[in-house]
Amino acid sequence: MLSNPDLRYAVTIMSTCHFRQAIAIVAVCAAAPVLAAPDYPTTRSFGVPFTKNEAWYRQCLRVEHVDPPTAHATRPTDSACDASGLYYRKRSQATTSPAEWNAVMECALTSRNNAVLMMLYANGFGVARDTDIAIHYACSLDFAAKAEMEGRVAHLAGGLPAGAVFDQCDDVTSGLMGAVCADISALQESRVRAARLDRVARAIPPAALSAFRTLRAAAEAYAGAATAEVDMQGTAAPALAIEHEAKLREQFMRAVLDVIDDKLAATPHADATRLDAALNAAYRQLMRAPVKQPDAPGRIGDSTIDRGEIRKVERLWLAYRDAFVAFRARLPSGADPDAITALLLRQRVDELKSITLYL
Repeated sequence: MLSNPDLRYAVTIMSTCHFRQAIAIVAVCAAAPVLAAPDYPTTRSFGVPFTKNEAWYRQCLRVEHVDPPTAHATRPTDSACDASGLYYRKRSQATTSPAEWNAVMECALTSRNNAVLMMLYANGFGVARDTDIAIHYACSLDFAAKAEMEGRVAHLAGGLPAGAVFDQCDDVTSGLMGAVCADISALQESRVRAARLDRVARAIPPAALSAFRTLRAAAEAYAGAATAEVDMQGTAAPALAIEHEAKLREQFMRAVLDVIDDKLAATPHADATRLDAALNAAYRQLMRAPVKQPDAPGRIGDSTIDRGEIRKVERLWLAYRDAFVAFRARLPSGADPDAITALLLRQRVDELKSITLYL
C-alpha cells in the first residue's frame, strides 16, 4: 500500500526519467486487500475534496458488502504473482480456456490485485459477469485519482454493451496511471512485434541470421536509450516516453519488413547525402545551443533533455544504421542500401528536429 510520501516519490522519479521504476511503484497499489479496506471506498490518493453524496460514493456504498464467491477461500499472499501481466497475455490470445482464466483469478486473489479482479468480473472472464462485484473492486483500488474513480464506477454502473470489454485503462485521467496504461499497451504491442520478427528470423537465409540478431540488438539498444530524448516535465511525460520507445520499435519492424520485401522506393545516393547533412546540422544545433539553465548547463532549453544523453543516443543510432546496412548486405535481395539509409536518416532527423523545438 502506498503512503503519500510513496506517491510523491513516484512522481519525483518519473520527472527524472526513471519512469519504469515509478510504474513498478504504482503497480504495488493494486495490492489492496480483497475485502473492503477500513477506509472503503479508498480515497487516500485523491488529493482533492469530495462529498459522500456524490453518485460514485453512493454506488460504492451500495456494493460495499457484496460477497464475491471467490474471496471465501483463505489463500497465502503471493506478491510475486504477476496478475496483470498474466491477464493481458490471456486477453491477447485468440482463445482462452476456462482453466487459463481460473489461473488468472487465482493469481489475482493471491496477489490481492483488485484491478484484475475488477476486470474479470466486469467482463465475465472465468466467472459469471457481475457488475456489482466489479464496482466493489473498483471502489477498493488503492490508487485512483478522484476523476478516475468517478469514471470507472459510472462506466460500470451504466452497464456494458454486449460484446464490450471493460478495461482499467478506459477511464484514466492521472499521469501516473497514464504511464501504467501506456506500459501495458507497449508490452502488448511488443509481443506482437517480437512474434513477427521471430517469423522473419526463421525465413531469412542462414548467412544473414547473425547479422539480423546484431541488428535486433542494436535496434533495441537505440529505442531503449532514446527515452532520454523526451522532456520529462509534467505528469504525462512518462507515458509519452513509453510511447516514444514503442514508436521507434514499430518503425524498426516496419523497416525490416519493407527491406526484405523490397518495398522501399529507390533513392538516389545524392538524397541520402543530403539527409546526412541535415542530420549533422540538427545535431550540431543541439550540441551548440546556448545554455538556458545555469544549474544544468547540459540541458536543452528549458527541458530535461541533456546533451550528453543525446550524444549517447546518437552513437547508438549510428550503430543501428550500420547494423541495418550490414544485414542488407547479407541478403540475396531487398531494398538498396541508399533507400535504407535514407529511411533511417529521415526518421532520425525528425527526432532531432523535435528536440530543437525546446531551444
